[in-house]
Parts: sequence; structure tokens; C-alpha cells
Amino acid sequence: MNRRRPLSAALSLTAALLLAGCGSGGDDTGKDSPAGGATASRAPASPTATPAPEMSLPADLKATFEDAEVSGDGAAALRDAENYARAILHGIAAQDPKAAPVHHYSVPGSKAEEYAEFQIEKHAEAGFTLTGERTHSRATAEPKAGGVVVTFCSDETRVRGRSEEGDPITFFEPDDPKNLWFWTIDMVNSEKDEERWLAKNTEVESGATEQCG
Repeated sequence: MNRRRPLSAALSLTAALLLAGCGSGGDDTGKDSPAGGATASRAPASPTATPAPEMSLPADLKATFEDAEVSGDGAAALRDAENYARAILHGIAAQDPKAAPVHHYSVPGSKAEEYAEFQIEKHAEAGFTLTGERTHSRATAEPKAGGVVVTFCSDETRVRGRSEEGDPITFFEPDDPKNLWFWTIDMVNSEKDEERWLAKNTEVESGATEQCG
């Protein structure tokens, strides 16, 4: 069941605006290594594959992913789980819940798509985006019936918000455990493109010191 937990920015919005519910940047945006690191091999695209939409981030927002020792379907699922997480940042930066990358990497009508749209919508409604760097580590990819379960940690210690007017918004102090988030994403193979994996369900736990501390 999708827990629809907010990320740090949305959690800050909850406190400030009583909202209910529940980063690759710079000049090299869009050129991050695939999930599983440089050792994760990619098969040639299927002739029927849908081209991946552009997924850029502003120069002051970056997402980095630590290499992981996974292979085969696990590496491919992890790659696109990371793309899904990056797509949410892209949508927040673009202030667009319908941003193409979100829907390219999630199952239509799924809990994962709902979670991504929710996060982006709340940022857009509040009129602010994110700056800084979100780091991701400790990735795993385990097969399950019908797909692969991907987990990883994200650390938002160096993430800040920025309003439309350019005013900075501080979330949590560097040593606050709420900076640590544990992601669990159910990934399934696309029926239309065997090289692409899609997020079907997403659970994100805040204050994840046990898994990520």
C-alpha cells in the first residue's frame, strides 16, 4: 500500500501551509550514469521503444546516485527507478505535475504516478522549487513475482527550497534525521518496451535512520 509520505520540501509545506498528504543538474544534466553505476550494461533500444523525454534540471539542483552492484533485470529496474526519482525533481523544477518524464517512468494510473504528481502539485501550488543536491545511496534490487523491488536512501541535508521570488526556504538542520529518506519502489517491465521499467508503487519513509543512518 502506498504510504504517500511527503519528501522534505512537502513536509515543510505541511507545517507551513497545513497541506495534507501523503536531483542531475548543472552542465551535465541528463548525463548521469545509469542505475547500478557505470557497470550496468544497457541493451540496444527495441525498435518499438518510446524515446525517453528530455529530463533536465536547473543548474542549482543536482541529484547524484551511488553505484550499486546489481546486474540483469535488477540493474535495468534500478536504472529506471532512479530515473523515476529524478523525474519527480524535474517536475518540481518545471512546476508541472504532467511533466512527460514522470509518466514515462511510471505505470499509468498507478500509486507511483499518483505519488509523483502529488509531490509536484504541492510544490507548484505553493509556488516554490528546490535547490542544492540530493544524494542517493545503498541501492538494492530484488526480484519479486512480476517485477523487481528497488530500494535506496536519499539524503536531503544539502537541499533547500526557493520561492518564486527567490527567497530561500530552510527545511531541517543538517543533523536532523528527517533529512534521511528510505524509498521502496515496485518496478515492472513495460508491456510496450522491454528495455524500460516502470514504477508501479512507491513508499517513502522519513527519518530513516535505521535503514540510512
